[in-house]
Amino acid sequence: MSSWSLVYHGYDPQEERLREALCTLGNGYFCTRAAAEEAEAGEHHYPGTYLAGGYNRLTSEIDGQIIENESLVNLPNWLPLSFRCVDGTWFDVERTTILDYCQTLDLRRGLLERRIRFRDAQDRTTRLTSRRLVHMNWPHLAALQWKLEAEDWDGRVQFRTALDGRIRNAGVERYRALSGRHLEPIRAGSFGRDGISLLVRTNQSRLEIAEAACTRLWEGEELQDPDRQQVETPDGYIAQLFTQPIQRGTPLVLEKNVALYTSRDPAISESEWEARRDARCAPRFETQLQAHDQAWRHLWHQFGIRFRDRDAAREERTARTLRLHTLHLLQTASPNTTDMALDVGIPPRGWTGEAYRGHIMWDELFIFPFLNLRIPEITRNILLYRFRRLTEARRAARTAGLRGAMYPWQSGSDGREESQTVHLNPRSGRWIPDHSNLQRHVNAAIVYNIWNHYEVTRDRAFLAYYGAEMILEIARLFDSLTEYDDTRERFVIRGVIGPDEYHEGYPDADQPGVDNNAYTNVLVVWALRRALELCDLLSEDALQRLRNKLALRDAELDRWRAITHRMFVPFHNGQIISQF
Repeated sequence: MSSWSLVYHGYDPQEERLREALCTLGNGYFCTRAAAEEAEAGEHHYPGTYLAGGYNRLTSEIDGQIIENESLVNLPNWLPLSFRCVDGTWFDVERTTILDYCQTLDLRRGLLERRIRFRDAQDRTTRLTSRRLVHMNWPHLAALQWKLEAEDWDGRVQFRTALDGRIRNAGVERYRALSGRHLEPIRAGSFGRDGISLLVRTNQSRLEIAEAACTRLWEGEELQDPDRQQVETPDGYIAQLFTQPIQRGTPLVLEKNVALYTSRDPAISESEWEARRDARCAPRFETQLQAHDQAWRHLWHQFGIRFRDRDAAREERTARTLRLHTLHLLQTASPNTTDMALDVGIPPRGWTGEAYRGHIMWDELFIFPFLNLRIPEITRNILLYRFRRLTEARRAARTAGLRGAMYPWQSGSDGREESQTVHLNPRSGRWIPDHSNLQRHVNAAIVYNIWNHYEVTRDRAFLAYYGAEMILEIARLFDSLTEYDDTRERFVIRGVIGPDEYHEGYPDADQPGVDNNAYTNVLVVWALRRALELCDLLSEDALQRLRNKLALRDAELDRWRAITHRMFVPFHNGQIISQF
């Protein structure tokens, strides 16, 4: 086993959903889980394709409560490809005798491969090799290739290629009672001899998503032209079926090129037209792989980590783990994120599924240093996601009776607080208040991200026009959260939740939150110090412009200085910092 490969031998239906998540492919614009092409959503499989920042809002009635959630939407499934012998049933790996099974994620190339050798109910032995990519160089494209070989039989096989928009969000068990039907079909159709397309729209955010696929068949190097039958349903499904003779020892190769566009994409006329054009003009799989491979080589040149370990097995295991994490990070936020000016952040689990509903939280804090040192243009774009939501953060602070800007614990499309106010405990079946939005330290994380970006890039222009305004408004928020305790002769912060979400209040207390969470208090001091440091970093003109715009007075700066000198931090016996 190579440290550049994640390999699974044998088919284990109980492990399929985990494998599908870990082997997700993406390019910073969209990601597709590693569900098999013939698989449908069910107990063992969950096909999923997710657009960076592709949200939709729905309401649900649960146990008499009206709940509103904005979720990352599972888009139409572009994968469906299957076959059957004309006298048999459609291929299902769980209904065959598996003779050999191996799935490999090539971390170096961002390529997923599956090799299956199986025997069907008629005692026919067949090999199927599947390869798949989501193009890193051409972000609207994805492609898959099938190589089908009959070992000991001749006959006719029927193929089915489809785009499936009959999708609902059901990837997270505890969310399944909530409304999950986010897509409404607009139209489906065919183009050329081998093309099908599907246009859908999210039913609240009104985002149009177009997918187009061209599926071509080769025998050797000769392109085949079988007659095709179209199948279409009114609920957003379109397929083509075609039949081809197969001879033992002569493989058939199918290639399915797919293009995905949305109505929010820059520099396009209309999403369906763009998708059809790209799918029709896409080259053969090997040509696509060369350009995709080259893009990944450049990324690994920038992001690769070299290290040695005396234990060779441990070195290989550690290298594989780090490379898998790096692959997922770059599939979530890549140069495409910047090149396409995507208005997105980085969710805790990337764009690989529906956990946390794809919301943006504080986890970027851990990611920015890695990206900043290599491609800071990516983090600059992600910081602009926060800047564009500064007005909403100001509105949230005012609503809470505070000053400055208060960013939400969970953010989605427009920057409002997406955390639940009540939460259904799946074990007890009781509705309980959800106070996780009191994690004000997300604001300190944003300051940290801005400052880390500046420390690496020394980009004073970005700081002057974007970063400094966020820092100063967050400093104002922290100022208004802070009060002076005459007994302690220290400044204190009451009623927050720290990174330890399990401590969200005191027993029998009327109000949620804990007092003087050490992490929050220390980070508030750090953020205020950075805000004060801006006065020396910015040019006189830039500083005066901001002070005028924000009506920032010397009295505020003096209070910030006082807070940084006299913030209370709790200690156990004067030696160990207490959490709160």
